[in-house]
Amino acid sequence: MNAKTLTLLAWIGCMGSVTTLPAVAQVQPLDYKIPAASASADPSAPNAAKIAPKVLKIHPAAEPVPALKIRFWPDRFEMVAGNTFVPFQRATIMSLEKNRSAGAEDPFFKNYDQWMEGSLDELPKQEVSKYLDSQQNVLSELHRAMRMRDSHYELGIDDLRGLETIQLLLPEFEHMRQLARLLVLETRLALAEGRTEDAIRSIRVGFRMGEATGNASDLLISRLVGVAISGIMLNQVEELMQLQDSPNVYWALATLPDSIAEMDEALKFEVSIASRVFPGLSHLPADDVEPAVWRSRLTQAVKDMQSLGGSEFGNGDAPARLIAGALMIALTEPSRAELIASGMDKEYVQAMSPSEAVVRATAQQITRIQDDFAKWMFLPEPIRMTYIDRSEASLESNTRAGSATINLAAMATGILMPGIKAANQAGLRTRQTIARLATIEAIRDYAAAHGEFPESLEELTHLPAWPDPFTQQAFGYERETATRAKLIAEPAYSSDPNATIVLELLRQ
Repeated sequence: MNAKTLTLLAWIGCMGSVTTLPAVAQVQPLDYKIPAASASADPSAPNAAKIAPKVLKIHPAAEPVPALKIRFWPDRFEMVAGNTFVPFQRATIMSLEKNRSAGAEDPFFKNYDQWMEGSLDELPKQEVSKYLDSQQNVLSELHRAMRMRDSHYELGIDDLRGLETIQLLLPEFEHMRQLARLLVLETRLALAEGRTEDAIRSIRVGFRMGEATGNASDLLISRLVGVAISGIMLNQVEELMQLQDSPNVYWALATLPDSIAEMDEALKFEVSIASRVFPGLSHLPADDVEPAVWRSRLTQAVKDMQSLGGSEFGNGDAPARLIAGALMIALTEPSRAELIASGMDKEYVQAMSPSEAVVRATAQQITRIQDDFAKWMFLPEPIRMTYIDRSEASLESNTRAGSATINLAAMATGILMPGIKAANQAGLRTRQTIARLATIEAIRDYAAAHGEFPESLEELTHLPAWPDPFTQQAFGYERETATRAKLIAEPAYSSDPNATIVLELLRQ
């Protein structure tokens, strides 16, 4: 090989390590803070950052009577005909029009830290109430959507092919996040003013919005936004549970459907993304075609990869043809060997043009890589987590710059596929939060009957503790005194502030 060809192949090898955004940043919750670079990822390391456990001050609260007096999800008999996205989109339009006509800076963002993250005791109720009054038309539409039965939002993503699959603009999902924040502010004001029923009503609307957004499409981004919306509403449930006269919401949490945290269909769609973005490398012609057709397919795939990963040789037809030629030099013989090993007739394979051999072998490899991820989606959690780790490690080793061989299929999938494990954990985090809050409510119910914390979670027989979805086993629990205990969960990520929660019982 000449020097130019070697340089081209070196660039191709580097392409596999290019990503536009780390997977962890794509799927962490809205309140996730990326740890400082100096902090060690190993919590046992000498310089590892110590995370102070969260402290929840809770009051005894017995199970409500009737048990389902409070629901975070509407009963099927409450549902009415209608599509939630009609009022959601009306609310979006009203919000955009209001911001456009106001002209000045939105007070919400100007006061975000105090209004959204400050203590409820320090919330400027009069200012917030005035702002929410100005948003009543928007909020009315959101509340109207809560009881609607359907959530149809046809994006036509199944018909997308090529780069349009990942270039589809989705501004509506970002607007849904902002509408959810408006509901959070409405909830916080109600909590600060002691209007518990109003707060619960706003929380219900937020959960409905999160579920509808997440199930709007099989795109991972819609599921992540939906899960994030449900996550910030769970934060408000936690605030509610700490109020002195807060009702027990054990059964309200139990009414939440699995669909608010379901990620499987989106992950299956994302696993197949390489086949959609690079149809020339996956959907092959059934009949024999001219070598020029195969060269065109390979060149087009290179052009698309250039668009995704960048190229020091420039974009366009001429550089793409040059790189495609280098690929044929490097991959023709390994591709022929792979096709023969897969069972294809040796003479038929040897008669293929170099470009046909490379494209056919790459198509096989893409299918194999995608199936190696997709198959684990059919297993129960947390079994899948261990094996997804292996698939991700295998893919990373095949796309790492400087690897011994060039694997075009691994590069194509590696550029596009998200961190499957991290994305899967986004849904698990939501289920873990629900299980943790329900377990705390079971403890509050026990405290209402006995005046103290239980010695162990096994004593919660009236309202049972829920298992940790990450382990499918009971949460860890340590009673320190009659009024102080620790609830310990499997960390959802390295800096998870909810891994250990200190519970302090405030007797009435």
